[in-house]
Amino acid sequence: MWTEEACKPIGGILGMKLSELPKTADRSKKVKRLGCGRGSGHGKTSSRGNKGGNARSGYSTPTNFSGIPLYRRFPKRGFNNAKFKAHHQLISLGDLEEKLAQDFSGIVDGNVLLRAGLISTQSMPIKLLGTGEVTRAFSVKIDKITAGAKSKLEAAGGQFIAM
Repeated sequence: MWTEEACKPIGGILGMKLSELPKTADRSKKVKRLGCGRGSGHGKTSSRGNKGGNARSGYSTPTNFSGIPLYRRFPKRGFNNAKFKAHHQLISLGDLEEKLAQDFSGIVDGNVLLRAGLISTQSMPIKLLGTGEVTRAFSVKIDKITAGAKSKLEAAGGQFIAM
């Protein structure tokens, strides 16, 4: 777009003169002169319409604006229990049987489960599920246990101790 004649070094710096700007289609477009009386076609309200934010200087509507904010367009109905839901770390009886040593005879609690790698943290409550089989007698001291897990544990000779 720029010609070499238009860009000449002046004093060691590449520069150009305003008279040497190349001709483009945009340069020949007539400027809309606003506020020059009613006869000009751009007088009175200067092509801005009557009143409102768009008629004021410095105001522009946001690009995503369509009258009503997004959070007010959709109904908010009913009760959502998501923030009150209790989250538990889940352990199955099969994992308990598999991960603990064969000669283990103590009480299975959070510390034992953490060392065995069955839970990641002790800050969340632990729940024992009844999936898998258990052949050894365990004394389990955790927060919750399912009915199926409790019956399988007691059938194997173990017991559940509530925290």
